[in-house]
Amino acid sequence: MIAAEYRSLLFGIYPIFFFFTLIAQLFLLFLIVKHSPKSIHMLRIILGLTCIFQIVLAFSSFFTQIRFITTKKPIEMWSYGLCKHFEPWICYCFYQAEQLTALASGLTIYGTFFLKYRMVKGVQMSKFEILKTYFTFYCPFCLSFILVIIIVKTQTFSWEAQEQLRLVNLFLNNEDEYLVFAFLSFSKWPNTLNLIITSFCIFVVPVLSFHWRKRTLRQIYHQMENMSAPRQQLYKSFVMGLTIQCVLPYVFYIPIYTLYYYCLLTGEEILFLEFFLVLIPALPTLVDPIISIYFVTPFRRKLMRWVKKEREETRTTNAFTR
Repeated sequence: MIAAEYRSLLFGIYPIFFFFTLIAQLFLLFLIVKHSPKSIHMLRIILGLTCIFQIVLAFSSFFTQIRFITTKKPIEMWSYGLCKHFEPWICYCFYQAEQLTALASGLTIYGTFFLKYRMVKGVQMSKFEILKTYFTFYCPFCLSFILVIIIVKTQTFSWEAQEQLRLVNLFLNNEDEYLVFAFLSFSKWPNTLNLIITSFCIFVVPVLSFHWRKRTLRQIYHQMENMSAPRQQLYKSFVMGLTIQCVLPYVFYIPIYTLYYYCLLTGEEILFLEFFLVLIPALPTLVDPIISIYFVTPFRRKLMRWVKKEREETRTTNAFTR
């Protein structure tokens, strides 16, 4: 496929992705606000926070629609979405918001693995201890946020950077197809350090999640003999949700970023990577709400009641119309 074909394909994919993601996230938020029992107070806060992060992530991805030109040094970031009609710094801020919210939502999920292990083990944690746990997991996010502020201040709002972007966009003369909104150079220490933090979260944190999943499973199977059948079923559903959440990074993050690092090292042009590097890591925003709705027991039960009620009302209506 050539670049124009990729753009035509994504012209349809991005709106569909954002539309269904927004519906799924808002429906989950509705369940969190209206149908969460008091017994999962902390979980509802965590899920609600993740929803907000992921809505921002999905919108930023749709708004910017970025193409990475990895063959150029420094790397050029082109926008072909709605963002191209705005100033370059606006696009870059939305790009950084996308990166930060992806990092934050991922770390929130990974922190939940540790809390679920403590819950299964029977350890009672106070709200302060839970907040302290999440603060620890958010340390990479906080460091990345500080680095982003430095990057935006020194590399985006400087007169030299704005003039360079103006000249490049003037030279590109692409009939309003793209807007070059930023340059990415790993010779500058904030960019390199931010890349290291992101790489750690992408490749190391999922391994830690599998570690906590393994320990959680061991604890569950140790207690399984003393559980009732309904509770065993509840825990099996719980384990399946954990497993899916563990697998997601290996599907959406690791392959595409491995390809990205390969292109950084070799300078090779892969159009699929250039166009999909931003979209693929955003896809969990569509999958995560479905996982939460199904594997969080109060939400699943509420949904099943609605479906059952709808079927009964349909049968009653059909009986009267015969």
